Amino acid sequence: MKVLVLAVVLLCVCSLEGAVVKRDAETPGSSLPDVFTQYFHTVSEYLSKQLPEKAKTEELKTQAKAYLEQANEQLSPIAKQLHAEFVDLLTKLLETGKKAVQ
Repeated sequence: MKVLVLAVVLLCVCSLEGAVVKRDAETPGSSLPDVFTQYFHTVSEYLSKQLPEKAKTEELKTQAKAYLEQANEQLSPIAKQLHAEFVDLLTKLLETGKKAVQ
């Protein structure tokens, strides 16, 4: 099933890319310098706008991971202590219940 979906997606992408290439080839006066100019414009736009946004996303992920690790370090001893006290409480309640039955 995954192979079928991948094949359909690949076919769609290839046909769309072919249509774009065909349309670009039909435009009159598109010379090699114009193509390079458009390519460098696209690359510079990507580097100036989209790449910093991705860097911010990675920075936020790093900050969130550090926060979670710090919270885990601080809360882990407290959770262990609460667990031990809860088990102790249940043990005492069971002992009291056994004494009351006898």
